[in-house]
Amino acid sequence: MQTIKKTYNSILPHIYAFLGKTYLPYYPSKISIESGNLCNLRCPLCPTGQQDKTARKGFITFDVFKRIIDEIGKHLTLIRLYNWGEPLLNKDLLRMIQYAKERRIDIKISTNLSMKMEDEQIEVLLKSGLSKIYISCNGASRETYMKYHVGGDFDLVMNNMKRLNAKKHVLSECRTSLVWLFHVFKHNQHEINKARELAEKMGIKIKVSKMRPDMGKEVFETTQQAIERDKAWLPDNPEFSVISKKRRKRIGCTLPWTEIMINWDGNILPCCAVYSEKHAFGNILENSFAEIWNNEMYVSARKEILGRKNTKHTICHTCKRSGYLHG
Repeated sequence: MQTIKKTYNSILPHIYAFLGKTYLPYYPSKISIESGNLCNLRCPLCPTGQQDKTARKGFITFDVFKRIIDEIGKHLTLIRLYNWGEPLLNKDLLRMIQYAKERRIDIKISTNLSMKMEDEQIEVLLKSGLSKIYISCNGASRETYMKYHVGGDFDLVMNNMKRLNAKKHVLSECRTSLVWLFHVFKHNQHEINKARELAEKMGIKIKVSKMRPDMGKEVFETTQQAIERDKAWLPDNPEFSVISKKRRKRIGCTLPWTEIMINWDGNILPCCAVYSEKHAFGNILENSFAEIWNNEMYVSARKEILGRKNTKHTICHTCKRSGYLHG
């Protein structure tokens, strides 16, 4: 019965978005929960890497995570347990994964994997029940890797990937998928094939992903502004960039109908592209999710996207005025 209910909730958001409804009688089935917004690297296009101080810093605690799951877990099929930081730095990570898996919720994390890991740590991580581990590594050589992953260790990342994959294949019960994320920039575009060859040699899946401009600013600016500022990072092939020099016609965002982002401190935002809690639509530690999901902020955001009169300015208004994300 629970599986049927979760499937039902995964379909409803698209129907209600299509119909233009702004008050929603369902909960989202896929959400993101920030494990924390602290990181061991200093990636130049990430606000955490830039040490941006416009957001409070910290890690989500197990108690806060449990409170979220206890309220809305029965509706969830997937949790992305990451956003603006390194999940493996959170001491409660394994406990949170276990709590979600006991409720049949799939969990994904994204890690830079640039840290020393004992054999026991690797085994415990793979036995935790994660459905997927994304490994962010934007280089196929030490020199190229260091251009973006400032403070990281390419050899350590490669070794950790090999060890994870080797251990995965001796754990018969392990169903965790390992995926190397290779974001294409101008400085590493020549290494795409080399990265694919390395991944094949290690026996790991690789996903060649598009470059994003400065992630802390992208909601607040037009595509042209992003191109002008970050042109030194833009790959020559536009196929590998989420931003386009041509203005595209596109339907407005549907994220306020389909997903949410919960920050480490309980603040709720409409999407993972918004960095600071000052744009929050509410806090789940102060109000119930039911109250926040259809509050004045959320309803106004949905109305604005639909082009209807609304009563309160939100971050969605700003994003729409900028032409929508990467529009």
